[in-house]
Amino acid sequence: MKKVLFVCTGNTCRSPMAEALLRFRMDEGVEVKSAGVQAFPNSPASEGTKAVLAEKGITAEHASQLVTEELLGWADVILTMTTSHKEMIKVFYPHVGEKLFTLKEFVNPDSNDLDIADPIGGPIEAYRQTAEEIEQCLDTVTKKLTE
Repeated sequence: MKKVLFVCTGNTCRSPMAEALLRFRMDEGVEVKSAGVQAFPNSPASEGTKAVLAEKGITAEHASQLVTEELLGWADVILTMTTSHKEMIKVFYPHVGEKLFTLKEFVNPDSNDLDIADPIGGPIEAYRQTAEEIEQCLDTVTKKLTE
């Protein structure tokens, strides 16, 4: 079973959205968690994230958590939402480098566009755009995880 860890900043918008979307697509054969590099522990998912997931028929219970050595060790692959998240993890946990990618880099290593924009504080449309961007990536992620 593959274990995927999604990472963003506060673990309330992008990474819990990616976690819920991947779990919904692959209810078997993959374990998914999310965390944030600057998360305030036990915060719920943002209202925008919950609303966009609900539009897709997904209900996700979520409590934010910080990236930890234990979580990074648990994961087979670590997918960050931005290059800065990836670089921050590399600085503090250099030993996870071979399984650490931005989500977009994992999908297309030759891409110059490696960041997923943070919708926090924006209108619902910003959350929808983020979800769409994540879902486009998850098409490839799903294939790679089942190979």
